[in-house]
Amino acid sequence: MKENTFLILGGDNRSLYLGEFLENQGYKVCYYAFNHTECYNSLEEAMNASDIIILPLPFTRDRLTLNTPLFDDKVLISDVIALLSSKKMVFGGQLPKSFCEESEARGCVYCDYFLLPELAIYNAVPTAEGVVQVLIEELPITIHGMKCAVLGYGRVGKILADTLHSLGAEVTVFARRESAFAEIHASSMNYKHFDDLKTEYADFDAVINTVPTRVLGEAQLSKLNSECVLVEVASAPFGIDFQVAKERAFKVIKAGSLPGKVAPKTAGEIIGRSILPMIKEEKM
Repeated sequence: MKENTFLILGGDNRSLYLGEFLENQGYKVCYYAFNHTECYNSLEEAMNASDIIILPLPFTRDRLTLNTPLFDDKVLISDVIALLSSKKMVFGGQLPKSFCEESEARGCVYCDYFLLPELAIYNAVPTAEGVVQVLIEELPITIHGMKCAVLGYGRVGKILADTLHSLGAEVTVFARRESAFAEIHASSMNYKHFDDLKTEYADFDAVINTVPTRVLGEAQLSKLNSECVLVEVASAPFGIDFQVAKERAFKVIKAGSLPGKVAPKTAGEIIGRSILPMIKEEKM
């Protein structure tokens, strides 16, 4: 058994699978803020018994309480902060700036694992599979032969485009970099510049956005056929203007946090694989 004691503090099923993953790696793991899991009776007991605290993704949904969907009671963020100390390491997903500042003031080592590049790379595969599931459920046609656009060719966009292409979809990737165009061409897919969205009429069955900045506004949406399904997988502030899309009667599917929804065990293990190297480095 390894010396570190982890506390899984709140979260959804991927948090529980993260705990299972850590236990399988030989670590001691305890829990708090879950209804149907053996947990400590109080937040103070749980935090005092652990030196590495794993907070959920997302960290909060209301800015006041921890995200604890599998717990009947509320856990105040202020109560968590009050129990932090220089002896603790804290990991969480989408940590607010205020929480990071409070952690630093208490000498606590913290990390927003949502920002780790390796986590984004690992998550690209379950995200792509989740999009495939969404398209199968929402469209009356097969993926094979579907005309779809993927906006962005970053970590998620690349895996997503390759996945859809391998299933027989007619994929057009919208990007900006010449190097991206070369890669897309080498993968035998169509490509266009983002500027073309504003000037050319596009007849797609689905458009999937992976860019977390506005790329589908009034000018772009006016060029899409009205039957097109829009899928948003990027995080805030998002790439689709939801208000304009609603006014134009587009069907919009907000498909955020797909790894946790479609593959919580894999998502939990991904978090574990992403944070363990940092912990080992910090403890050396």
